[in-house]
Amino acid sequence: MEKVNSKYKVYNSNFEIAIRILVILINLPSKRASTYQLMVLDHISLNTYDVGGPASLHAPIPNRGVQIYSRKEILNESIKLLISKDLININPNKNGLLYEITENGINYLTYFESKYFNQLKNKVEWTSKKFGNFSDSELKIYVNQNLSKWGEEFMTDGNQANQV
Repeated sequence: MEKVNSKYKVYNSNFEIAIRILVILINLPSKRASTYQLMVLDHISLNTYDVGGPASLHAPIPNRGVQIYSRKEILNESIKLLISKDLININPNKNGLLYEITENGINYLTYFESKYFNQLKNKVEWTSKKFGNFSDSELKIYVNQNLSKWGEEFMTDGNQANQV
């Protein structure tokens, strides 16, 4: 875990993103995804309102669409952490590497019970139903068509019900 001013950083840390990756993988129909799929599905799971879903898990911020790409390095570090703990496996295929949740990863998630974790699970379940079968290329098209819209406003009336 990263140390910041003698306190542990949790928000957007390797650990938090690793947990989100596990929740995403367990909810995907194939239980596996590419780095790009994980990056986009993680962003959408936190910002469901932007894509016509329920209130977002996190409070809206301006220009939040760029967060998809700004987290790429920490997402890769989170993947390394998960691999090192045998919570995900690497599965190479003709299009690149896919990451798949292991039995250990599935079991690990059973230890989380907080209100926030349950809200995260609900948002990821919704995201997986809507986008879980999208390929990398389909997600890229979707992101390119919508990225500039995500956060162009600061807050809409419909998202004010969002509770952090």
